[in-house]
Amino acid sequence: MRHPACGALTRHNDDLVRRWSELDAATPTMTGGPHVDSRPEQGGTMARTAIVSVDGHVTASRSDYRDYVERQYLGVFDEWVSYHEARGAAEPGGVQPGLDVASQWDSDLRLKDMETQGVVAEVLFPNGMPFQMAPADDVDTFSGPELDREARMAYNRWLADFCAQAPGRRAGQALISFDDVGEAVKDVHWAREHGLGGIMMPALLPGGVFFFDPALDPVWAACVDVDLPISQHGGSGAPTYAPPGFAAIMTLALEHSFYSGRSLGQMILGGVFERFPALRVAFVETEADWIGPAIRKLDRRLQWGDDWTGWAKTMQRQRTFTRQARDYWADNCLAGISPFTIDQVPMEELARPSADYEGFAIGCDNAMFGVDYPHFESIFPGTAAQVADLVGHPSISAEVSRKILCENAARVYGFDLERLKPDIERVGFEV
Repeated sequence: MRHPACGALTRHNDDLVRRWSELDAATPTMTGGPHVDSRPEQGGTMARTAIVSVDGHVTASRSDYRDYVERQYLGVFDEWVSYHEARGAAEPGGVQPGLDVASQWDSDLRLKDMETQGVVAEVLFPNGMPFQMAPADDVDTFSGPELDREARMAYNRWLADFCAQAPGRRAGQALISFDDVGEAVKDVHWAREHGLGGIMMPALLPGGVFFFDPALDPVWAACVDVDLPISQHGGSGAPTYAPPGFAAIMTLALEHSFYSGRSLGQMILGGVFERFPALRVAFVETEADWIGPAIRKLDRRLQWGDDWTGWAKTMQRQRTFTRQARDYWADNCLAGISPFTIDQVPMEELARPSADYEGFAIGCDNAMFGVDYPHFESIFPGTAAQVADLVGHPSISAEVSRKILCENAARVYGFDLERLKPDIERVGFEV
């Protein structure tokens, strides 16, 4: 049945996009946010909502990291800054053409830009790090474990301060490493103690610890103990493709979902969610079209058996979990669809809870909305069009729209929507 809001959104879509884009020049203290012109559901009333974007990228300016680097590394840090300044190197981080590079670290500028899009809160990932040599990378690799750790911690220290400039509106994702499990556990607790809102899943690199390895159980336990989600971000763990060129870029486009999504299957097969049923894992900007086929293929193999499961049985290697893959997805995992467009996943697969589908679907309680600001592929400043496509889709009710736009992310990343209510009233819109 066609949702009653759909007709109104179809008629007014062009006007909506025009009116919302005009808000780009508005100040952060504007008295009314963007308005999605929809009709109430049968028997209900329109409710005001806003966007919690689960995919934003930030970094300090190169020189500003100095205040966050421990004293013994300042000599190396100053050499790093001088090296880049002498070559006239741009600040690190991918920024959309036309945007001020300061959008990565200027709190007021960022809030202003986000509020013009109806975004009330953000989940934040890195857009660069100190000691970084590859300026286009979100997260770099370094000359050794000691400098690697200092780069992560300097970023985390800065991130905690940046999030504190907008209390309750930013969930920074701390950087950790799985190379030293005990250290990783301490860093998870440090993140909670310093007000960060989650953990970014470290990349699985050659020689690293696989996600199914029980050696990582203390890290999963720490995340559960401090009630922090762990987020797998797109592109993490992908190799450096060479030589550079069109083929390298498009090979990354073809393969990045594999590298950034491999943790899902490994954690299910390793029984991680069986042992830690309260653990929450989000897959952000990993694309979403692979999730359904991967879960369905895994369940087919586990249910029917095949040469692979038969081989495991002859080797006396038994599974350490009891449920279907789809069950673990429904209870433990979410997709941060970013930059959000309705062609990333069939909207029919987001219309109901995942458990309600006969086969597998991501589900309305397991999908979240990302803007990907300020990356070049971000939907900024055209967020209104993507919201209109979501809210106006015949499969998507107003209730489901609010879950995807705001409520699911608030639940997972710990945003207090009651506390944010004045900001939602100010910058939000009606659905």
